[in-house]
Amino acid sequence: MSPRKAGSNWSRVNKDKVARLEAHGRISVAGRSAIERAKADGTWSALDDVENLVIPSDLKVAFDAAPGTEATWQEFPRSVKRGALEQLLNAKRAETRAKRIATVVEAAAAGERPFEWRPRWTIRARDRSMRRI
Repeated sequence: MSPRKAGSNWSRVNKDKVARLEAHGRISVAGRSAIERAKADGTWSALDDVENLVIPSDLKVAFDAAPGTEATWQEFPRSVKRGALEQLLNAKRAETRAKRIATVVEAAAAGERPFEWRPRWTIRARDRSMRRI
């Protein structure tokens, strides 16, 4: 194991592991200080709304401005919604967050999952040549 990077957010999975370790008395002094530091700086609870799939107010406004997009959003799998919400949470600048919100709404309007990986190259089945998408 290596020390946790300072400033990294604690997911529900990590917090559940901490609870199990605490129940067995297996938290070290260094581990306890990392947990206390995370609780003090907010990284302990930063992902709570993301994991509970709480739609931020600015995203809700964007959904309201584009009818039908929120309904499409609700049909996405939990993992897709969680990933998109974490992308919004991790945006450092307001411009970046606004751009990511636009990406989420545009994807929902098109019925596509936001931030989904797509290959930049595809192989044509007929002649096996590569072409850029």
